[in-house]
Amino acid sequence: MLSNKALIQKYFDSLSGNSDIPITEYFADDIQWNLPPAHPFGGPFVGVPAVLEMMGRGGEFFKFETISIELHSLIAEGSNVAAHFRLTAKTHEDRDYRNEYLFRFLCREQKIAAVWEFLDTYYQHRMGMFD
Repeated sequence: MLSNKALIQKYFDSLSGNSDIPITEYFADDIQWNLPPAHPFGGPFVGVPAVLEMMGRGGEFFKFETISIELHSLIAEGSNVAAHFRLTAKTHEDRDYRNEYLFRFLCREQKIAAVWEFLDTYYQHRMGMFD
Protein backbone atom coordinates (compact mmCIF):
# COMPACT_ATOMS: atom_id res chain seq x y z
CA MET A 1 0.00 0.00 0.00
CA LEU A 2 1.32 3.45 -0.98
CA SER A 3 1.71 6.22 1.54
CA ASN A 4 -0.30 9.34 0.75
CA LYS A 5 2.92 11.17 -0.05
CA ALA A 6 3.95 8.40 -2.49
CA LEU A 7 0.47 8.55 -4.09
CA ILE A 8 0.87 12.27 -4.79
CA GLN A 9 4.43 11.73 -6.07
CA LYS A 10 3.06 9.18 -8.53
CA TYR A 11 0.30 11.63 -9.55
CA PHE A 12 2.95 14.25 -10.34
CA ASP A 13 4.98 11.64 -12.25
CA SER A 14 1.94 11.09 -14.49
CA LEU A 15 1.17 14.80 -14.72
CA SER A 16 4.76 15.51 -15.77
CA GLY A 17 4.87 12.74 -18.38
CA ASN A 18 7.25 10.55 -16.37
CA SER A 19 4.63 7.81 -16.06
CA ASP A 20 2.07 6.40 -18.49
CA ILE A 21 -0.56 5.97 -15.78
CA PRO A 22 -3.51 8.30 -16.54
CA ILE A 23 -4.03 10.96 -13.86
CA THR A 24 -7.64 9.83 -13.51
CA GLU A 25 -6.37 6.60 -11.93
CA TYR A 26 -5.46 8.65 -8.86
CA PHE A 27 -8.85 10.39 -8.51
CA ALA A 28 -11.71 9.22 -6.30
CA ASP A 29 -14.97 9.08 -8.26
CA ASP A 30 -16.35 11.91 -6.11
CA ILE A 31 -13.21 14.07 -6.16
CA GLN A 32 -13.79 17.73 -5.32
CA TRP A 33 -11.39 20.31 -6.82
CA ASN A 34 -11.38 23.81 -5.33
CA LEU A 35 -9.86 26.82 -7.09
CA PRO A 36 -9.05 30.13 -5.37
CA PRO A 37 -12.19 32.21 -4.71
CA ALA A 38 -11.10 34.91 -7.22
CA HIS A 39 -10.56 32.41 -10.03
CA PRO A 40 -13.01 33.02 -12.92
CA PHE A 41 -13.50 29.30 -13.60
CA GLY A 42 -15.59 29.08 -10.43
CA GLY A 43 -16.03 25.79 -8.67
CA PRO A 44 -15.87 23.63 -6.75
CA PHE A 45 -15.70 20.93 -9.41
CA VAL A 46 -17.11 17.62 -8.23
CA GLY A 47 -16.51 14.28 -9.93
CA VAL A 48 -13.89 13.18 -12.43
CA PRO A 49 -15.66 14.54 -15.56
CA ALA A 50 -16.05 18.00 -14.00
CA VAL A 51 -12.40 18.08 -12.87
CA LEU A 52 -11.16 17.03 -16.32
CA GLU A 53 -13.34 19.68 -17.97
CA MET A 54 -11.89 22.34 -15.64
CA MET A 55 -8.33 21.17 -16.36
CA GLY A 56 -9.07 21.30 -20.09
CA ARG A 57 -10.19 24.92 -19.83
CA GLY A 58 -6.82 25.86 -18.37
CA GLY A 59 -5.01 23.77 -20.93
CA GLU A 60 -6.62 25.75 -23.77
CA PHE A 61 -4.41 28.69 -22.75
CA PHE A 62 -1.09 26.84 -23.16
CA LYS A 63 0.68 25.00 -25.94
CA PHE A 64 0.35 21.54 -24.41
CA GLU A 65 3.78 20.31 -25.53
CA THR A 66 5.49 23.20 -23.70
CA ILE A 67 3.98 22.57 -20.26
CA SER A 68 6.60 21.66 -17.67
CA ILE A 69 6.17 21.03 -13.95
CA GLU A 70 9.00 21.31 -11.46
CA LEU A 71 7.99 19.79 -8.13
CA HIS A 72 9.80 21.60 -5.33
CA SER A 73 8.41 19.89 -2.25
CA LEU A 74 5.89 17.38 -0.92
CA ILE A 75 4.89 17.61 2.73
CA ALA A 76 2.60 14.98 4.21
CA GLU A 77 0.70 14.64 7.46
CA GLY A 78 -1.89 11.93 7.76
CA SER A 79 -4.38 12.12 4.90
CA ASN A 80 -3.12 15.57 3.81
CA VAL A 81 -0.30 16.22 1.36
CA ALA A 82 0.89 19.67 0.30
CA ALA A 83 2.75 20.09 -2.99
CA HIS A 84 4.71 23.18 -3.98
CA PHE A 85 5.59 23.33 -7.66
CA ARG A 86 6.31 25.62 -10.59
CA LEU A 87 4.46 25.36 -13.89
CA THR A 88 6.08 26.85 -16.97
CA ALA A 89 4.70 26.89 -20.50
CA LYS A 90 4.27 28.89 -23.67
CA THR A 91 0.92 30.49 -24.37
CA HIS A 92 -0.61 30.23 -27.82
CA GLU A 93 0.72 33.77 -28.35
CA ASP A 94 4.27 32.50 -27.60
CA ARG A 95 4.45 34.32 -24.26
CA ASP A 96 6.37 32.68 -21.42
CA TYR A 97 4.19 31.59 -18.48
CA ARG A 98 5.77 30.84 -15.10
CA ASN A 99 3.68 30.51 -11.95
CA GLU A 100 4.18 29.00 -8.51
CA TYR A 101 1.47 26.70 -7.16
CA LEU A 102 0.60 25.16 -3.82
CA PHE A 103 -1.92 22.30 -3.78
CA ARG A 104 -3.37 20.68 -0.70
CA PHE A 105 -4.51 17.13 -1.40
CA LEU A 106 -6.86 15.14 0.80
CA CYS A 107 -6.28 11.43 0.26
CA ARG A 108 -8.77 8.67 1.02
CA GLU A 109 -8.36 4.95 0.34
CA GLN A 110 -5.36 5.38 -2.00
CA LYS A 111 -7.14 8.05 -4.07
CA ILE A 112 -7.20 11.85 -4.24
CA ALA A 113 -10.52 12.84 -2.68
CA ALA A 114 -10.12 16.64 -2.69
CA VAL A 115 -7.74 19.33 -3.91
CA TRP A 116 -7.38 22.95 -2.86
CA GLU A 117 -5.38 24.91 -5.43
CA PHE A 118 -3.51 28.12 -4.62
CA LEU A 119 -1.71 30.22 -7.23
CA ASP A 120 -1.13 33.78 -8.38
CA THR A 121 -4.43 34.50 -10.16
CA TYR A 122 -3.46 38.15 -10.68
CA TYR A 123 -0.47 36.97 -12.71
CA GLN A 124 -2.79 34.76 -14.78
CA HIS A 125 -5.08 37.74 -15.34
CA ARG A 126 -2.13 39.90 -16.48
CA MET A 127 -1.10 37.12 -18.87
CA GLY A 128 -4.56 37.30 -20.47
CA MET A 129 -5.82 33.95 -19.23
CA PHE A 130 -9.20 35.36 -18.23
CA ASP A 131 -9.98 37.61 -21.17
